[in-house]
Amino acid sequence: MTKYGYARISDKSQNLDAQIDELKDFGVDEIVQEVYIGIEEHKDKLEQLLEKLTAGDELIVARHDRLGKNTLQLLTLVNELNEKDVRFRILNLNGFDTKGPFAEPILAIFSAFSEMERSIWKEKQRRGIEAARKKGKHLGRRGRDWTKEGLESALQEYLKGEKTVNEISDIYNIPRSSLYYYIKKAGIR
Repeated sequence: MTKYGYARISDKSQNLDAQIDELKDFGVDEIVQEVYIGIEEHKDKLEQLLEKLTAGDELIVARHDRLGKNTLQLLTLVNELNEKDVRFRILNLNGFDTKGPFAEPILAIFSAFSEMERSIWKEKQRRGIEAARKKGKHLGRRGRDWTKEGLESALQEYLKGEKTVNEISDIYNIPRSSLYYYIKKAGIR
């Protein structure tokens, strides 16, 4: 039974020292430190730690936001740890313990917040799309900029056998994949 601490920063202005001090004060046996700075979130050391954890171990973090961007990520991790019979504690939530008597109700509240976060995100997305449409911005896949007549001419050009599909695609501004699709559909090939 080992107590593992996990400390992470995601911004150059942050510092691991406070998290490490809290974890040491709590008496962890080993601290895994992770620094990632960038757009994409890579938590390689966390993944390695999760693989290493076995039944009876403990994972301790100073703050709940060190493990995920949102409640859903945190809940997913808690479920994974529960399946492995690993105790999980969050120090900034009064030492919240997944093996404690209040774990289920608190996780239910986390779950409710997760649903609320998703709803808020979807509403923001819907409003953003609506605002973009009002401004006349095109959303979604780019529309066809070739005509039926252009396609027919491209197919005739292909039948002549003088030009490659790439050349025909460039001339008539028809994507190669679309041109191949219509060649096959017309039974030319």
